[in-house]
Amino acid sequence: MVFAIVLLLGTSVLAQTVPLSKDVDNFVKNVAGKKGVSEDKIKNVEKVDMNNLPEEINIKNIDKNNLAMYKIDVEDENGTKSLYVITASEDQFKKEVQNFANKMLLNFGFPGEVKESSFLLSGAGVQGSYEKGYVMLRDGSITGLSTNLEVKNNFPEGNAEVIIYKNGMAIGFRNTINLDESGSKLDYDLVDENTINFEKGDIISLRILLSDGTEVNDVNTLLEVTSKQ
Repeated sequence: MVFAIVLLLGTSVLAQTVPLSKDVDNFVKNVAGKKGVSEDKIKNVEKVDMNNLPEEINIKNIDKNNLAMYKIDVEDENGTKSLYVITASEDQFKKEVQNFANKMLLNFGFPGEVKESSFLLSGAGVQGSYEKGYVMLRDGSITGLSTNLEVKNNFPEGNAEVIIYKNGMAIGFRNTINLDESGSKLDYDLVDENTINFEKGDIISLRILLSDGTEVNDVNTLLEVTSKQ
């Protein structure tokens, strides 16, 4: 997970993407090191009050809930100077981590040839059905679907659709792949959270629907779900 750094005006600036770090002091020193500041020359790292910025800092329209600034005191042959690093704030880190932690990928697929419409297998190798599939542990929503498969022979009028079923009922959100050319084909689609909802205990299964006379090989599908706490 990374966060973009906002540029400062009117002073020395360190800017790069920021990985999540539990140790802010070491992280800020690491950023400084990547920008050519030797760690043994860093005398102090402190968080800057965004409501009481130093005179040399000239920034407008900063949302203090999304950003944090750190001051680095560096000593060199010319004395001590200050550098400033801006990162995503701790609140923003927590928000992004929570969003990431609530997401889960469900694996579906079918190895080898698929010559007729069939329910896909779960990651455990169990074939789904209208009544069998993954049982949801929490309330949540479906937020993404991706499929990769192989077309051995082209079918100019053929399509493959990967359809989501909730408690045996088809959902409109799906992947659609045109089979007009042979080779590896893919489709992926996203949908906003809270658009396609499910409740704990709901059963989710996936089925590949093939046009008459078509066939595909090695279906790999990922379903992204976002749960509520």
